[in-house]
Amino acid sequence: MNKGVLAIIQARMGSSRLPGKMTLPLIHGKGALELMVERVRRSKKIDKLIVATTVNPSDEELVEICGKMNVDCFRGSEDDVLDRFYQAYATAGMDFETIVRLTGDCPLHDPAVIDKVISEFLNSESDYVSNVDPPTYPDGLDTEVFSSAALVKAWFEAKMKSEREHVTIFIRNRTDLFRKSNVRNSADLSSYRWTLDEESDYRMIKSVCENLYDARKDFGMDDVLEFLGKHPEIDAINRKIARNEGLLKTLNEDKKVK
Repeated sequence: MNKGVLAIIQARMGSSRLPGKMTLPLIHGKGALELMVERVRRSKKIDKLIVATTVNPSDEELVEICGKMNVDCFRGSEDDVLDRFYQAYATAGMDFETIVRLTGDCPLHDPAVIDKVISEFLNSESDYVSNVDPPTYPDGLDTEVFSSAALVKAWFEAKMKSEREHVTIFIRNRTDLFRKSNVRNSADLSSYRWTLDEESDYRMIKSVCENLYDARKDFGMDDVLEFLGKHPEIDAINRKIARNEGLLKTLNEDKKVK
């Protein structure tokens, strides 16, 4: 029986570039994970939400945040993220046919964008739909939606390091096995960086939250764009960082998992 749409947020405290990034205060003591959960819960298409973190003791704080927010949390492998993601899905019951992958370092995510990608998936015959292939939305609004069957197949068959560290690489690359489609924005906004990986990201996102959150907690993409248009000095804080640096590093180091 299909219970609908399951969203899984990947989150962990470990970060070489910005340690403890998930809990650094952005507004009123709330960190990235709290804001992410708060915003994702406004989705009209998601039926269940679960946070997938690691067994590393440093992630205990994330488990506590999930408990405080009454959101399910699964702890799994730190390095084999595909396995952690799959096991989170299995914990949810394995009867969801639609899976949404989100990452906890996107505290400015817009539920309307998430729902747009979910709708495209549900109305198509694709196995995988995203807004990142190629990206036309700001970095930090990445949404990937795929079938549970595709996830299971990837979990069984993915062998490369990149395929285990990055959940959807196997699905995205195997066009012989999976049908893909992409959601494009009307304007190319991919040069905007709204993700949390560096100290400069933190300063930029914190400024956005401090200026928009109190007036309207559910501010969306257009509100952020309008604010940054009026304050180019804030937009410029982190613009020089390359998109997907972590993925590119893994691809350069790719090797078969033993």
